[in-house]
Amino acid sequence: MISIKRIQAVVIKDYRDLLKNAYMLSTAVIPLFFAFIFSQGEGMETAVVFMPITLSMVMVGSFIQAGVIAEEKEKNTLRGLLLSPLNTSEIFIGKSVLSAVLSIIMVVAVILIGNIPMPDQTLLVTAAILISLVIFISIGTILGLVSRTVMETSVAGIPVLFIFGMGDVFRTMIESEWLIKVLSYLPDKQLGQLLQQLMNGQSVGEHFLVLALWAVLSVIVTIYIFKKRRFD
Repeated sequence: MISIKRIQAVVIKDYRDLLKNAYMLSTAVIPLFFAFIFSQGEGMETAVVFMPITLSMVMVGSFIQAGVIAEEKEKNTLRGLLLSPLNTSEIFIGKSVLSAVLSIIMVVAVILIGNIPMPDQTLLVTAAILISLVIFISIGTILGLVSRTVMETSVAGIPVLFIFGMGDVFRTMIESEWLIKVLSYLPDKQLGQLLQQLMNGQSVGEHFLVLALWAVLSVIVTIYIFKKRRFD
């Protein structure tokens, strides 16, 4: 049975560790600068306008999550957590709560700072963002598990940043139609298209399905890697 008190203890510990880590704190505020820069631009495509939102989830949801997991490995305290009364679900939830809360705060902040136009369907927008958070936090957990140190996550995370966080910028440089088609199924693009179609009053069922599949797949891969590398 999942214990709220044990999860709370993990969250409080991670919060205190985060306050001492200048690297992760500085990483968390980077999306705010991008939101401000984007707010100064004019005539941008709607899908690109939503990029600061996905960038926030990558920088905070993935990078902070990766740092939290890698720090436990670096200090050899992850093994202690696994041998403690905490079960696997409590560890996963406890280790993800801080990243999720910070990501939500940052998403709201970039929307306000960047004056990003959002659809009126609040429930659908919230659902899409929460599903995307599951994806990016899972990716961050994977990065943390395969990295040996916190700084190593920054190197391993660069491809994640470019592919998922700034994909719309780099897609404009690609001429291959089949590659553009493949990249269009990545979660950042799906989220951007979903928000855009909500604003246009169009159906978004397919985008929700793709995001849900990404979420399920990313969680499965995370659990698999966790079982393989938890005692490394």
